[in-house]
Amino acid sequence: MLSRGSNFGWSRRKNKLKERYLNYLDGKRLRKAVNAGWLWLNHHRNWLNAINVFPVADGDTGTNMSLTLRSAAIGANSSRSDSLPDVADAIALYSLRGAQGNSGVILSQYFKGVALSVRGRRKLYTPDLAETFRAGSDSAYNSVREPREGTILTVLSEIAAHAEKASTRRSMSHFLESALIRGRVALQATRHKIKELSDANVVDAGGQGFISFMEGIVHLMKRGEMKGDSSVLEREPEMPIAIEEHSAYRFCSEFLVRGDCFDTDLIRQTLIDKGDSLIVASASMGNDSFLRIHIHTDAPAEVEHLATSLGTLEKRKIDDMKAQNRSMRRWRTLFKRNEPGGIRIVTDSTCDLPSALAAFYGIEIVPLKVSFGQETYLDGVDLDNFAFYRKLREMPVTPKTSQPSPGDFAQRYGEILGQGDCRQIISIHISSKLSGTFNSSYTAANEFDRKVISFDSGTASLGMALMTIAAAEMAREGEKIETILKKLEERRKDQGLFFTVGTLDYLIKGGRVGKARGLVGKLLNLRPVLSLVDGEVIPVSKVKAEKVLDKIMSLLPEGGGHYRWAVGHADCPSQIEPLTAVLKERFGVEDVLTGEIGPTVGTHAGPGCWGVFYMKG
Repeated sequence: MLSRGSNFGWSRRKNKLKERYLNYLDGKRLRKAVNAGWLWLNHHRNWLNAINVFPVADGDTGTNMSLTLRSAAIGANSSRSDSLPDVADAIALYSLRGAQGNSGVILSQYFKGVALSVRGRRKLYTPDLAETFRAGSDSAYNSVREPREGTILTVLSEIAAHAEKASTRRSMSHFLESALIRGRVALQATRHKIKELSDANVVDAGGQGFISFMEGIVHLMKRGEMKGDSSVLEREPEMPIAIEEHSAYRFCSEFLVRGDCFDTDLIRQTLIDKGDSLIVASASMGNDSFLRIHIHTDAPAEVEHLATSLGTLEKRKIDDMKAQNRSMRRWRTLFKRNEPGGIRIVTDSTCDLPSALAAFYGIEIVPLKVSFGQETYLDGVDLDNFAFYRKLREMPVTPKTSQPSPGDFAQRYGEILGQGDCRQIISIHISSKLSGTFNSSYTAANEFDRKVISFDSGTASLGMALMTIAAAEMAREGEKIETILKKLEERRKDQGLFFTVGTLDYLIKGGRVGKARGLVGKLLNLRPVLSLVDGEVIPVSKVKAEKVLDKIMSLLPEGGGHYRWAVGHADCPSQIEPLTAVLKERFGVEDVLTGEIGPTVGTHAGPGCWGVFYMKG
């Protein structure tokens, strides 16, 4: 469990003399420092998302760094030993396994360098800590194919250089505060080193993330708790408007591989012509060795093939950056044109909304739980889609899903309303006929005196995603809550989905087969075409596999240009490209939301499921 209290056991100093002689770092203190840094950065994650314009303006740096540091904190807390090397190794390994995005992988390699530099040491004094800063910075630089000045790498290097000069200071807190001040200077300089940052008048988001991480540690050491400059928490960024698709490639691809040992230089050389933003990183602890590949590419399947040849593929994440960029371009225009309306949108993890879009639209997601026997995970937090479908295929037990409790929702609602800029919440959820999630939300909402309104979407997965995005856009445009709810009710009446599955087995096991039960045993070489009506799976047709796409297209509503569209898949990404192309050709639409069907819905649909979602307006 993560320690979420403000005091991490680093006692508050009642006078400056004690603070002055807090002069070493050991395993216990490192553990508490990483927790403090993570919590501080997590508090600022939306700010980091807002200023994220380089290398790709996908608005998720804050979310990615927060998730990476969360994994690092879990590693620190799970280490059975309090020794400095063991805690540092756990941080390095867990941060690599949980790394998200370009900045997250770089951060994990920083921790790897730190871990290697503390081998054989019980405590670090300021000269030793200066060495770890340099080791971490060098490790981060070496993981990147083409290091770019003006990014987080510059901030890390400048902090390390200053630390080496300031290492004569005895007080650990004074030493770190001095390094932090130098880091802030280096961070401000980043806006003048990269054109995209200069055009948007922002600093590098990854560099700002590391500064936020250090701020949390310094506040902990100086005060014994998480307190800081309130003006930092209150500032609201102006969303950068200068948007360009900086990468020449379409897909942001990440792979995590477990194996015996990895030649990172050789792997990096093999992938050098496959794309840009290439990072090849590794970490080991005991008998466990992991490799993470991050690359922007047009050939994710080729990179995945290489990854699988190196060992066991543990995780896979492929995002369509160009589709995300189009959606964010529209959202940034709304952000620029309108003041916040004081209405926030909450949903649950069955919406399968890509994390980058959720972060950018400011949509809060409350996760459901997925259980395989005695193992329980938070959907989209502890269990990603790739790992879920692998478990679904390999494990003999049928997974179970459970909705968040009213207490889970009440806690999240309270946190959001307590932020000051939120007056009301619309909480949009999976059809109440498919799950008890809406009922849990409704029960919790009753505690907030009409400040929280729960809304039954009548659908699931990317159909919900379309609805939550529409609600977030209306809130940003300044619509009143009554108007938003009325329009959502209208859209609920004019939405739908058609999908197919690789097998009916999962629908049967999950009790979701409904009126499609008559298809069981009758399909032979045919594939079913199904729909969802009033929370029940309805059979529409059965056709040969090669005719499924044509059949689904024939069922879609006319006047497609007046609809919002989404296509989703369950561990069969090859279906997305042709499906999206046909939709665009037929209806002339630019924006098609694409995503992977996650664990909650995938439990019942199974791998091989894919479909089209639509909503008018």
